[in-house]
Amino acid sequence: MVYNLIRIVGDRQAGFILCLIVILNLIVGSLVMNAYPELYPSFAHLDLNSFFRPVRSEHAWLYMLLLTFSLFGINLLACIIESIIRLLANKTGRLKASAALLFHVALVVTMAAHLYEGFYASTQRIPIGAEGVELPELGNVKVESLKNIYHPDDSLKDTEAILSFSKPDGQRISKDISYNQPAVFDAGRRQVVMLDSGMAPAGVSVIRDADSREFRLETDKPLALENGSLMLQGLFQTEDGFVFAQILSQSAEGRQQQHIMALDAGNRHSRFNMDGAIYRFNTVIETPSIIAIVRYNPAIPLMLVSLVLASAATLMLSVWLRVH
Repeated sequence: MVYNLIRIVGDRQAGFILCLIVILNLIVGSLVMNAYPELYPSFAHLDLNSFFRPVRSEHAWLYMLLLTFSLFGINLLACIIESIIRLLANKTGRLKASAALLFHVALVVTMAAHLYEGFYASTQRIPIGAEGVELPELGNVKVESLKNIYHPDDSLKDTEAILSFSKPDGQRISKDISYNQPAVFDAGRRQVVMLDSGMAPAGVSVIRDADSREFRLETDKPLALENGSLMLQGLFQTEDGFVFAQILSQSAEGRQQQHIMALDAGNRHSRFNMDGAIYRFNTVIETPSIIAIVRYNPAIPLMLVSLVLASAATLMLSVWLRVH
């Protein structure tokens, strides 16, 4: 009775019909996505959770796809169990049957891997600079250097960056990264992929007229002076292209004052007065920076298992074809 139930659930015609319904759902989904592109900004990141935040009637094709996909997986599992029973009962033709069985198992593992990835993988698009950013499980990552590589005709071939990682366990490692070479961790489950690169403004340097001394100001980092402190609050640009720095000064008595300094040495607003001392703009401090995609895909081991099973099945089938 159990075997008959397995045969019914694993019916190959039912599996073929379910496969056709899966394809039909994908076609409908493609049409819906083209009709409502504003609803699917995160689909490129393979985040299936976004389809349930919130549940929408426009996502009905995906809900049906997941249902059909699950039924197809159950059908395949029943088919695999039936194949194992027949394989144990048969004394001949086991090589071909074993190859077919491995292909079925590889397909089920692949389906499970894609579902796992869809619900539990994550993708972030973040800037990484010399000051460093915190990444989950990877710790603090900084850009140490950037180097452009050119073709003989001086056109850009690639850009290489050196990233340093200070991991939560105290380990410090360095990784070379380029547009064609991501930084890979945890057997491929975590990747840092470079999208763009360049020099980013990180602060400004100012010169004090009284003694021509240079001071380097970095964002949100107070700089102590003899009679108080200076702190760069940020670099900004107006709609008409005027670029300026907003600086906060604090005297020894605790008085605070905000200053707007134009980042143009020829502009009359490119200087400010702090308690009688004149500070004027010198240069913008730039540091290497990249825009990166940080990917986490916990399904990578399942995909590797599927690849090994499919490769073994292909090898077994090749041997069987040579014999026959």
